[in-house]
Amino acid sequence: MKILRVVFSRFRNYDHYQFITEFITRINKATPATLNIESKMPEFNAAFAEMDTVYKKNNSSDFTPLINGADVKRDRYWSAIFMRLRATIMGPDEAEVEAAEKLKALFDLHGNVRTMPLKGESAVLTNLIQAMESRDYGGYCMTVGINNWVTALKTENLTVQDLTEQRRQESVDQDNEEYKLLREAVDTAYEKIVSRINALVELEMATPEIENFIQLTNNQINDYENELAARQGRTDSEPEEAEPIPPTSGEEV
Repeated sequence: MKILRVVFSRFRNYDHYQFITEFITRINKATPATLNIESKMPEFNAAFAEMDTVYKKNNSSDFTPLINGADVKRDRYWSAIFMRLRATIMGPDEAEVEAAEKLKALFDLHGNVRTMPLKGESAVLTNLIQAMESRDYGGYCMTVGINNWVTALKTENLTVQDLTEQRRQESVDQDNEEYKLLREAVDTAYEKIVSRINALVELEMATPEIENFIQLTNNQINDYENELAARQGRTDSEPEEAEPIPPTSGEEV
């Protein structure tokens, strides 16, 4: 298995920056020495440092505090609903107890959203809310008396998603030639790292740690590809199959 190809030209600045920072975090966790890419890191780190400085300067967004505020509100509504369910389970009314138990099992299935990253929480809450509004669970919500809170949770979750999209669009509007060149430098350094790792795979020198790094990186690539497809209104079709980045000509291992 090799690291899949990424077409970074399709990424908005916000998505590109998030992808690269996640990639860096994964490298640091595994360590460059373990991945056998130490010789590639100086160029990559220098390119990212320059891009990072310009990105943060261009993206001091007014949307960020608004997103944080809506995120806090939706966490409070989620907590209020969860606590109501726990309290109702301890009550004397058998119908309410049954309804609360069904809903709590649904909450447990989706996990504690308050500990999730912003994007992940938005997706999980969307699924949870859709389930609570469905025919299977809507009656339980009415029995427990949480319909108003479910509606409020839905509103705040949509607000977070809308503001996040506006912040992404703001990043697009602030695009400039200088930043494009910095992105290209980072992308070039990224591809050299990927080519190095893929060369190790071809030579059957990939360790279990490297194989795990490849799997996690491919998961990340697929997640971003799926998000791009959804954003472009193509959720009903599979994204194009990504191809591995081959080793560069004369890659030394």
